[in-house]
Amino acid sequence: MLEDRPKTFQVDARRRLLLLGGGMGLLFSALTGRLFYLQLLKSGLYRDMADDNRISLQLLPASRGRIFDRDDRLLVENNPDYQLVVIPELASQQLRHTGKESGGLLRLLELLRPLLQLEEKEIQAVLRQSSRQRPFLPLTIKTHLTWEEVSLIETRIHALPGVTIEVQTLRHYLMGNLASHAIGYMGEVTEADQARYPDTDFRPGDWLGKSGVERSVESRLRGMDGLREIEVNAFGRQVRELRRTPPHPGQDIHLTLDMDLQREAERALAESSGGTGALVVMRPHSGELLVMASQPTFDPNQFVNGFQPDEWRQLIQNPNRPLTNKAVQGQYPPGSTFKMVVVLAALRHGKLSDTDVVFCPGYTTRQDHRFYCWKLRGHGSISLTQAIAQSCDVFFYELADRVGIDAIHQQAKQLGLGALTGIGLEGERPGLVPSRPWKRKVYKAGWFPGETLITAIGQGYVLSTPIQLAVMMSAIANGGAIYRPFLVRPEEEQGDASHHSAEPPPLWHNHFRAEHLAMVRAGLEEVVHGALGTARTARLNDGIRMAGKTGTSQVARHRRTQSGAVMKNTARRLKDHAMYVAYAPAQQPEITVSVIVEHGGGGGSNAAPLAKRVMDLYFAKKRGEPMPPLTTPDAATTAPGTSDAEQPKEETDAH
Repeated sequence: MLEDRPKTFQVDARRRLLLLGGGMGLLFSALTGRLFYLQLLKSGLYRDMADDNRISLQLLPASRGRIFDRDDRLLVENNPDYQLVVIPELASQQLRHTGKESGGLLRLLELLRPLLQLEEKEIQAVLRQSSRQRPFLPLTIKTHLTWEEVSLIETRIHALPGVTIEVQTLRHYLMGNLASHAIGYMGEVTEADQARYPDTDFRPGDWLGKSGVERSVESRLRGMDGLREIEVNAFGRQVRELRRTPPHPGQDIHLTLDMDLQREAERALAESSGGTGALVVMRPHSGELLVMASQPTFDPNQFVNGFQPDEWRQLIQNPNRPLTNKAVQGQYPPGSTFKMVVVLAALRHGKLSDTDVVFCPGYTTRQDHRFYCWKLRGHGSISLTQAIAQSCDVFFYELADRVGIDAIHQQAKQLGLGALTGIGLEGERPGLVPSRPWKRKVYKAGWFPGETLITAIGQGYVLSTPIQLAVMMSAIANGGAIYRPFLVRPEEEQGDASHHSAEPPPLWHNHFRAEHLAMVRAGLEEVVHGALGTARTARLNDGIRMAGKTGTSQVARHRRTQSGAVMKNTARRLKDHAMYVAYAPAQQPEITVSVIVEHGGGGGSNAAPLAKRVMDLYFAKKRGEPMPPLTTPDAATTAPGTSDAEQPKEETDAH
């Protein structure tokens, strides 16, 4: 019995029992605490982990909106593209639980490296993007998977946690290089793009519009991705679909472009003496663009399919700048097409009447400096109508003296020059209309009287874009209204097959007096139909009358002989640009055309015939004549001439 044992033994036994009981109590408390921690505090985490083992999230990509022309002909569509996508959170959790502590996403990329031949720079790009976005969002590892790569991934999908193969859409431009500057091209998202769209969660490999309407209406073309939750077993096989949020496709858009006219314009430019330039066709009463052509062109499909190094180098190093949309980004001295600004300024300020006559001996002298007319022997006594028709420089030198640079500057701005047109295309240039304050700010110098004379014939500091000249000429054709040019039918018209919607309101209106416009229009009509007009080669078929103005834009300063004759430049890069602006029919204008042929020489012989080609086709199509099938343009439109051979001699307008 315990009582009969020594007292020291009894104390020792009790101590041991207490220690054992305390130990068992501590153990039970620890077990209870651990169960409390797992069952209550961490129940959500482990429930989510269990769900991760059986639930997979798959992105349902939205298709990008298609692009049609004004006649509902499909221009841009979408083709399937297989992409490898991972959810970093799933990859990290499942690989970490297997005891691989090297980092879930990095470990996964190492597993994929031999299967997809991933390069180190590709892996680093994926890791950088992963650090920028939330871990539960899908992350694109590689696009444009081949069938072999798809097969390799599918057979190993159970060992690649969080990985799925998605079918995205790949942009396809059915017309190749036709209207490529207007339509634009696609490219992968860059850091600059992410900054521009901060509310959009981009993934590596995502694409968006980089130029043209692909960029300007990105928000309408880009849809909203959906999401699919599916149950999978331990081997990654799908068991059933739990929930689906369908994607919302992007909106289809219809361009205002007439692709028959667009094709003719691009061919005409490619076949011209210069081989490079721009041509714009615009409806003068709305701003609707029927043609926006720029040469040389490029194939936007190459940006989707990828360039060979030599192809990309040739494209960006081409001196003719095929990636530049010369219709909105090319800035050129407008030459004699600017003379309409001077006439309207003089009429507005009462400095010119229909009875005024100026004598042209072939030059005029100001402050011991001789300013030449393009016609060395002079035009003699010449009226306003004759001066416009024959583009007499001396007549406009005289008007410039009467009116001054301030009035010329004001009138040019009112006609839309020297400012963005508002078309909304990336990279549009504003041109330049010089003024006294502008020169004082830029050159820290005053304005000289001779500079006013040079400005009056569209040379010197003044610069314009082809689309600005189309806006200017449209204002003369429609009675003074300035419209914003546009390439895409307004959003509320999408789905409406009718192309005869209400005309948009003008941005502002120049309130020209009717008699002043009549005087200007009479001169413009004589340019084409007068016996001495500078654009006689542009007369349209079927007796349709056109009103136009030729121009020659100097690239280099003209050298002259002792008699004053111009010494022709032989190098192509030093030749003048050929320009022409026009509208037709002369009495009830329907279309306005603006043409520039870079280094093409005189506007009358080298730019006006291009406008005739496009206008003749417009009226033929209006009469219902059949058009050739619309196919990809031939190779000539992408290979502009670069010959330095002597261009045909201009016999009419040299300014």
